[in-house]
Parts: sequence; C-alpha cells; structure tokens
Amino acid sequence: MKKLALALALSVPAMAFAAKIEEELFIMGHNPALVKEFSGHADLTIDHLDSEGFEVYGPKGLAQMLEERNIPFYDLKDVRKSIDFADYPRFEQVKAKLVDLANKYPQIARLSVIGKSSQGRDLMVMKISDNVGVDEVEPEFKYISSMHGDEITGRELTLQLIEEMLSKYGKDQTITDLINNSELFVMPSMNPDGSELHQRANAQGQDLNRNFPEAVRNDPNSSAGRQPETKAIMDMHVSRNFVLSANFHGGSVVANYPWDAKYDRHPFDGLLKDLSKEYANLNPEMRSSREFAGGITNGADWYVLYGGMQDWSYIWYNDLQITIELSDSKWPSYSEIPGFYKSNRDSMIRFMELAHQGAGIKLSDRNATGSVEVKNAQGQSLGTYGFTHGEFYKILAPGSYTFNVKSSKGSKSVDVIVEADKIAANGNYTSI
Repeated sequence: MKKLALALALSVPAMAFAAKIEEELFIMGHNPALVKEFSGHADLTIDHLDSEGFEVYGPKGLAQMLEERNIPFYDLKDVRKSIDFADYPRFEQVKAKLVDLANKYPQIARLSVIGKSSQGRDLMVMKISDNVGVDEVEPEFKYISSMHGDEITGRELTLQLIEEMLSKYGKDQTITDLINNSELFVMPSMNPDGSELHQRANAQGQDLNRNFPEAVRNDPNSSAGRQPETKAIMDMHVSRNFVLSANFHGGSVVANYPWDAKYDRHPFDGLLKDLSKEYANLNPEMRSSREFAGGITNGADWYVLYGGMQDWSYIWYNDLQITIELSDSKWPSYSEIPGFYKSNRDSMIRFMELAHQGAGIKLSDRNATGSVEVKNAQGQSLGTYGFTHGEFYKILAPGSYTFNVKSSKGSKSVDVIVEADKIAANGNYTSI
C-alpha cells in the first residue's frame, strides 16, 4: 500500500495499459486537485465527475490508501448489491434476438461476429443496408454500446433500434431512406463478459475505454497486447470507412465530444458541438440538463482520460465519434427501458442521418489508395486525409469545399457542396 500511496503523491504519468481493476469506489465531494492527481496516475481510472464527487477504479489497496488520507468514499460494489438484474436478458438471449432479426430480414440485415470476448463470447455487429451483402460506396455509420459492461441502457436501446429499423423498412420514409443510402453498423454489446459479470471491466479486469492507442502519449496504432474486445474494434476499422459514430455509456445524461485526452480544441470543434447538439436537442432530459449547458460537453473539460475510443477513431481513421451518456443510473430498472428508448429514439435516428452531411469521392478502382486535402471556400486547408478502398468521405459543416485528390491514378481537384439534411441516392459522392 505504501508503494501506491507514494506513486500517487508523485503523480506517475498514465501508461498505455492500466492496472487491473479490482476496487471500484466513489469519492465524495468536489475536489479538483484530487481529480487532477488521480487522472495522471497510471493505475487509476476516474469517471463521471459531477458536483457530488467522482468514480475511481484501481488495484487492491486503493480503499486503504483513501482511508489513510482521510478521503471520504463508498464502495460501488455495495451499490450494485441493491440492483435487480433478473429482468434483463442474458447474453444468450441477446445473441438469439440478433440472430432471429438477421434471419427474419435477410435482404437488409447481416449479423457478423468480428471477434471473441475474453471468455469466448461472440462480439456481434449488425449491418443494415438495402444491399446488405454488397460493400457499396455509401456513407458508413456505427453505433457501439456497453464497452463498460455495467452500463447496460445502450445495449437495450440499440437492440430496440435495430428491430424498429428492420420492421419499418418500406413503411417509414426516414428509415427507408437511411437504409437505402447508408451502410449502418450497430454493436449492442462490446463487452458481453462485463455485462454478464455486472462489472465495468472485461473479464480480465481491464477498462476497454482506456485500452485504445493514445496519440498524446505516442502510443502506436497497434493491437498488439491489447484486450480481445479492443482488438476486434481496431481490426474492424481497418476494413471499413466509418465517417460518423457514437458509443453509448451510462452514469450521466450528456453528449460528450472530443478531445478526451487533451485540452486543445479539435480541428472541427464547432462541427462536433453542432453534431452533439443535434442529438441532445431531441432528448428532453439531455437538452434541459442543469449540469451540462445544452446537454453537451467537451470530454477533457469534463475530465481527462487516456486510451479512449472516440479520440482514437478520428486520429487514425477520420471517423468523427462522440460518446453519449444515456442514463444517470448505469443499470436502471428494466421497466424504465421503454422510457429511455422514447427519449432517445428520435436522437438516434437523427444522428444517423447526419452521416449524410458531408461529401465524398469514389474512384473506379476499389483498391485505390491515396490522400485528399480538404479546403474551404476561402481556400484554407482543413487537413489532408488518407483513404483506402477507392473511396473517401468527410463529414463537414454545410458549405462549399474543394477536395484535392492524389492517388495511384493521378491527381484531381473536385469542387463539392455540403448541404444539411441531404440524403442523396449517390451518397453525395463524386466519381473521378
């Protein structure tokens, strides 16, 4: 214990792989200095900072150290003892539901297993698209839920979303347009072991949202040594061109946008705020938040975290991603799930539509690779981005842009216009 206490006093920098989570505590009281100290410590994970305190996760000895320093806390495992888990479906029931939906709607739904969890459970992703067996040149969108196993609300909401979209195809115009002109991917449970164990970490005690490559600490984009659930997501990104994503959590009600690991503003900070507001504005509880103005927050402004999925997805793959906290209770009564779906349904649909607020290029050679420099109407460069699979797409604020394309097929400049609420049959792509 003395070793941990000494390390805390020295504020050891965060490392690529955090220690195994063995103790889960809530520290009471507003203490910014303690938050800063713990955020910089290799063995500790903090989460859900609010006016009452914050969660902290770490190795054995954490509680003893807090007692020695007279820091008030309570054990989150004791809180979980009062939760009724019985009404929630188990993993095999979730799997059976997804298999059944894929079999019922084979023309527009395809269920894939992208890997195995630490305990061997299938990591399942449902693809929804009109030509579901074909890799079309269309904007690619992704929802992932429950990478923290004890944050269960999103798993149930994404299951309901999948079922509604499949059952209303051809009946609801918005849903039909989305499916006809997008490739939509939904992963209800990234951490099925954690959900079965009713815990935050995976079965190996690792926090998956601290396990991704972190640019701030020069962590290479390699899956070597990472958790199997993390590796599955990383491998999936290599083969896809996701342009917009969200991952669902619980413990608060807010839309959280990058960066998480640094206070610098994201190069598309204004766009990310607007995208987050689009989600929050259609959610009554979120938009009226007393804690977060307009129901949104910058990640680092809330609290700094390293190894998060949303920062990684943009830095390495040009995939704009936000984190959506759905419910103050991580594991609410199952009877409350319909209400949460009602509050989030329109937001979830609307956020998928935003994948079409952008522009792209497609080459005749689907194996082509290259780069695209994006310039705004004033000729200012907004960055240069690599592309693979013969296609490139970028979410942008409405306006006029120029794409300077370089590939093995040559160079070309393309003028494009980005419109809001524009779901086009060609996916807003220009052929070159």
